Amino acid sequence: MLTIVADTCGRHDTLGGACAQESNTIRYAHDKRFMHACRDNFMSAIQHDHHHHMSKRDITHNINFFMNVPVTHEGVLTFEDSLPGSGKYVELRAEMDVICLISNCPQLNNPCSGYNPTPVRLLVWDAH
Repeated sequence: MLTIVADTCGRHDTLGGACAQESNTIRYAHDKRFMHACRDNFMSAIQHDHHHHMSKRDITHNINFFMNVPVTHEGVLTFEDSLPGSGKYVELRAEMDVICLISNCPQLNNPCSGYNPTPVRLLVWDAH
């Protein structure tokens, strides 16, 4: 559906999935349950889009761009400091019509962002 045509970071997570209130509770503490979570952001986006008639079942696996999640020899996922730094980017080319849900979740509890999540900039253009 999409092809990565440029990548100045080279490190992205395809295994960890989108954070949710439940996973944030397990990782950070029960009092963090009601903080922002990507899964909630995705659900909010589809609930407000009446044109495509999507439901929770339409949300598929995600990719966490710029997230450093190595797998240990024991097969355990670890969450390490981010690698990107300012100015890093990923360029994607849509090979067909796609709907992309994007969540730059402000996870204040995750040390991989230095406890300081930063904005993301998104550029979309038509190739024609």
